[in-house]
Amino acid sequence: MNTTLFRIGAAVLAASTIALTSACGDDAASSTATPAAEAPATEAAAPAGEAGGDSKALVDGKELTADFDTTCAKQGNTLALALTDTANEQYGQLSVSASIVDDNTVQAVAIAGSQGGSDGMPYAVGYGNGQPGGSAQVSKDGDTYTVTGEGIGAPDMSNPMAGPATAKFDITFACSDIIG
Repeated sequence: MNTTLFRIGAAVLAASTIALTSACGDDAASSTATPAAEAPATEAAAPAGEAGGDSKALVDGKELTADFDTTCAKQGNTLALALTDTANEQYGQLSVSASIVDDNTVQAVAIAGSQGGSDGMPYAVGYGNGQPGGSAQVSKDGDTYTVTGEGIGAPDMSNPMAGPATAKFDITFACSDIIG
């Protein structure tokens, strides 16, 4: 139960962080994307007994190498989706999340790592509905949700005047069960 609460908490925290980051962004954000991962792409799979065998996240076409646990929870008309890897080699505590309203509107997307960003900073890419910059769409096939779009990344602290970069994302959440 504590692991599930951690995953849901990570999704909510990541979504909140991204909404805040997006709100602080500049409307004239750079269109140069920050590289997501230098490690070779591999199939992301959750441990035995967990949902998420087909869950994965790509940023700018490069799959994030991770051992994701997938959590899907619904309350009312809001669906919270989360992929977590608490010991990721490149990104530390890595969380990929999305919140969806009425099964067709993406409210927020967050891709956050406790490390792995530019100049030793945390890694962050996100989208917030109604915030300047970015876009997101969701499609559903059974209990698998695919969220695609473009988010705003954290600025390169070695060149903060360049503003935040943009990054395309393609996230698959394979939900074997939906809590709630």
